[in-house]
Amino acid sequence: MTASVLLFSTGCWDRNEVNDLAIVTTAGLDQKKDGEIELSLEIVIPKEGGGKTQQDNSKSKTSGSTLIWSASGATVAEAASELQRKLSRAVYWGQLEMLVVGDSLSRSQFREQLDYLARDSNIRLRIQPFVCKGTARAFLASASPLERTKADFLGGESKRLFRRPITLNRLVQNLGNISKDAVIPYVDTTQDGKESVPYVKGYAVFSRDRMVGLIQGESFSGMKWILKQTRGDVETVKLEWPPSSLLSLGVLSSSTRLVPKLEGEMPHMDVSIEAEMSVVQNTTHFKTSDSKFIRAIEHAAADKIRQKVETTIKQAQEMGADIFGFGEAINQRNPREWQHLEKRWKRIYPSVPANVMVKVKIRQIGMNDEPVGDS
Repeated sequence: MTASVLLFSTGCWDRNEVNDLAIVTTAGLDQKKDGEIELSLEIVIPKEGGGKTQQDNSKSKTSGSTLIWSASGATVAEAASELQRKLSRAVYWGQLEMLVVGDSLSRSQFREQLDYLARDSNIRLRIQPFVCKGTARAFLASASPLERTKADFLGGESKRLFRRPITLNRLVQNLGNISKDAVIPYVDTTQDGKESVPYVKGYAVFSRDRMVGLIQGESFSGMKWILKQTRGDVETVKLEWPPSSLLSLGVLSSSTRLVPKLEGEMPHMDVSIEAEMSVVQNTTHFKTSDSKFIRAIEHAAADKIRQKVETTIKQAQEMGADIFGFGEAINQRNPREWQHLEKRWKRIYPSVPANVMVKVKIRQIGMNDEPVGDS
């Protein structure tokens, strides 16, 4: 009996203890001027008593409760090997949550270097990729005042801005897909006093396996409408009468349908958007209980959303990137017709007419139907 207990109570001899691991939460990839690939890792700093920390400032940079370590090589694999040689602890990829790619690499060797992450069995395909302005190394070293790590910050932004986060698995599937190109959240930093604070600026657009442009500003909002990522957003509309009257509307829910029309030589695409919204601020002197006033708001909101979406579609077509899946919609509706269009799709897509139709319904008017100060 004693021998049996001892036999089954032995530990796993081939597993590393936590104190022997360098736990990675975020990885960054850059292409240097000499063409080498730089890999930067955000590694959690062990608490006191959990082992010694490495203090070589020539190789690492402190960022809050993490260390940023970097190494370069001809490929990501070589850079990872070089980085492991510098570290006294084994790199542990199991907690990797975010991937940040520098602007330069996203425009040149993105697909080639992504192969390492998609091929390594220790790296999970549910990690979320981002593209950043400048270098990933500098981005990882920037401040995140409210979060302990860049992974916490990026994860929080992704949940706040996107209903369905983009993962490495989805990205790999879309790269090289003729019927639907890929988009990745684009992050930048803004100056707040002495610190550079990160924020999500828009989407990086990929055609095949290279970044070809950015969707930002009003087009960023338009793209979110097509991708059904607008819940919780606020749209501010201006009424024709009274002049300069503004109303802010919160998005309660939205739906988008792509309906291809395949009559004639050139396919057409109907983009149908329906939204339910609430009045969150009324700067006019009209009551929100007035049905005529509410209809005017609905028409103004629908018109603004339509203009945004039309502009966004035009920008995507100018880039030659089918980021909304027009080709995929045609394939699903009529696979036989898609077989005739597929080989010519990259040439046809920029000229496909898109008819955008938006319907807005005000469902909530807030606590008061009268503007503040009116009786």
